[in-house]
Amino acid sequence: MAAALNEPIGDRVHLDKNPTMTLLLPGMLRLFPETKLLIALRDPRDVILSCFMQYLPLNTNSVCFLTLERAARRYAHDMGVWLKLREMIPAPWLEIRYEDCVLHLEREARRALQFLELPWDPQVLGYRDRLKTKAVSSPTYEAVSQPLYTSAIGRWKNYRKYLEPCQAILQPCLDAFGYEAA
Repeated sequence: MAAALNEPIGDRVHLDKNPTMTLLLPGMLRLFPETKLLIALRDPRDVILSCFMQYLPLNTNSVCFLTLERAARRYAHDMGVWLKLREMIPAPWLEIRYEDCVLHLEREARRALQFLELPWDPQVLGYRDRLKTKAVSSPTYEAVSQPLYTSAIGRWKNYRKYLEPCQAILQPCLDAFGYEAA
């Protein structure tokens, strides 16, 4: 990591927020046995809808989001791997729900930081202030720069008829993560 950053790591904690890395967790845990896993959850229907509707540069991962069914299959595969891994890995892990973060940011941020054994810092709540001084190279930059909003929670309901064919694919994850069939 120091070579990739071209600077010493020091006491920094490194986080990777890419959910497609879930498939690499066994190897990562072999290389970094001290790893703690903070797993982001969100209603699977909102996840696949978001991935499908988001403009993403075409690559080996984003090609899975060109149709709702492919997005659902990719989600079910990746999170199915997580469901198996969480039962057998020795590394500590914590699942954090998107919906809880949007509604109770400070509580969920404190919970995540406590799990990671990091001190609380009120600047965590001012995450948007960092965008003024830090370059963000993400296709979701516009969304990340906005204040938290609840309109993306349950957005899938507006597209229910289009998501219906994906329901059976997503059902195991909906059940495992406690999302209502609605």
